[in-house]
Amino acid sequence: MRTSNVITIKAPLHVIYTEASDLARWPDFLPHYRYNRFLSKMPWGGIVKMSAVRTFIPTTWISEYRIDTEKCQLYFKHLKSTLNATRGMIVVWHFTETPEGVRVEITHDLELHWPLIGGFVGKYIVGLFFIHHIATQTLAGLKHKVESMPQS
Repeated sequence: MRTSNVITIKAPLHVIYTEASDLARWPDFLPHYRYNRFLSKMPWGGIVKMSAVRTFIPTTWISEYRIDTEKCQLYFKHLKSTLNATRGMIVVWHFTETPEGVRVEITHDLELHWPLIGGFVGKYIVGLFFIHHIATQTLAGLKHKVESMPQS
């Protein structure tokens, strides 16, 4: 199952990409994020433990995080999560310059292999209730942060 969240941000690409790729600072401007802590940091990213809140429900996951400056993408592979509901999920942030601004899209690819209920839980509970909601808030917070910054 693939879900997607998209927003257009009116700011320079390098500013948006720099802010989005600095995971440790997300909780500073994204109030729904409790923390992002690197368990191991590498030049390409690292292993990061992340936690956000969805309507008073805390969620926590560990991801392999990679920064791909050539493709202008951020890449996450969920290694572990609450109930392992998102284990194996691939998340990619895409940044594309357009005449209207920078189009930022987050795609989530998740196959939940739970017998009988996996499809329903994956689509409606994990996908729509948690992932889509949190990603929508994340993009809106990034847009607010970056568009509020003084532009040179």
